[in-house]
Amino acid sequence: MKSKLVIASIFSVFTFVIFKQAVIAATYSDRIAAIVNSDVILESDVKKQKQPLIRSLMNLPLGIVPPGKWPTEREILDELIVIHVLEQEAAKRGITLDEKAVDASIESIKKRNNLSDEQFVLFLAANGMSYADYKQLMVRQFRLTKLIDSEVTRKTPISEEDAQKYFKKHQSEINDQYQKLLESMAPPQPPEQEAKPNIPTHEELFVGGKIKLRQITLKIPGVKKPKDIERVMETAKKIYREAQTGEDFGKLAKKYSQDPYAKSGGDLGYMDYKDMVPALQKMVQRMKVGDLTPPLKSADSMLMFYLDDAKNRKEKSVPIPEKTRKELEKRWKQEYEKRAEQKKSQAAQRKEPENVQTEGNNPQTGSQQDSSATKALGVLTPTEEKEYQKVRNKVITILRSELIQSRMKEWIDELKRNSIIEVKL
Repeated sequence: MKSKLVIASIFSVFTFVIFKQAVIAATYSDRIAAIVNSDVILESDVKKQKQPLIRSLMNLPLGIVPPGKWPTEREILDELIVIHVLEQEAAKRGITLDEKAVDASIESIKKRNNLSDEQFVLFLAANGMSYADYKQLMVRQFRLTKLIDSEVTRKTPISEEDAQKYFKKHQSEINDQYQKLLESMAPPQPPEQEAKPNIPTHEELFVGGKIKLRQITLKIPGVKKPKDIERVMETAKKIYREAQTGEDFGKLAKKYSQDPYAKSGGDLGYMDYKDMVPALQKMVQRMKVGDLTPPLKSADSMLMFYLDDAKNRKEKSVPIPEKTRKELEKRWKQEYEKRAEQKKSQAAQRKEPENVQTEGNNPQTGSQQDSSATKALGVLTPTEEKEYQKVRNKVITILRSELIQSRMKEWIDELKRNSIIEVKL
């Protein structure tokens, strides 16, 4: 009865989204793909990073996967190595973000697509993602974009002379270069066999018997400042990876857990399903002995559960409701068609960027800008000057993109040289 009360108090605060995240989170018997300083990249991380939805959301100028190309697993591993190096650099520099901004961004996405919480999680499930995975991806994007902006974008000035010299050298290629740049911004489309959603018809559940759980609890400070929450989440992520790579869960519970069960290695004892609240019951029915939940956020803590043992359970195949499967297929199809349409739209785009700023000059928009300052540079002939004004903003956009890519490569190479990277696969 004591265990029942403890579990009830923990899970009464779980929302539908948190429950779904636990249900669809996969557990792996993973090999280590690479080690980046103190971080471990698992084989499952590489496979997850290849999912079509994640690829469409990737928006970091890492320069590893060629534009428009569907990546190989080795390219994805190289990409993840760089991401871990950048995350470590962000941590060193104390770069943080307001988690409310991430939550607001997710809410905006749901609103634009007219999705309820339940529909949003179903859509993620159809694409092989949990809500926790999605939010973690958003946090990464926000944080690393902030880092790249401070270290690369702001350190890549462009002068008017630079732009004119580039035009003089590439005058006949500007429109084609700009078009290719637009096309490269569209997310690549996966091969047909990888594009189809993997929506099962049945799920396997365990019924009857008794189960023995262990738990780890990390308390979130009462004030709930973003820095404190992020610190707790990072600790939970570290513990999860240690457990995934073979560390004894009981020892981790004794070391990290902040609840009365820590001394016993998080041992909650043997329980019947009837002694559990429904959310926990549904979760453990999908777990095998040795399975581990990802970190789960409650109102005041981060939690992890490990299925330590089970007695007299029976496996049962249960059909997934047709209504649920159709909803998943519908959402997947809508998103896939939306991404395809975005690619077509960007490929057909022809308008120039507006009001591009260059160092030492304050241009007006488009061809209405004052060209008197540019003529005095002596780089272009009067005829070239007229042609340059027609495509000036395109030139600056192309040149800025090339300079940022070059600066990004130099910076990443420097960070990697100062890191200890061991590739296992």
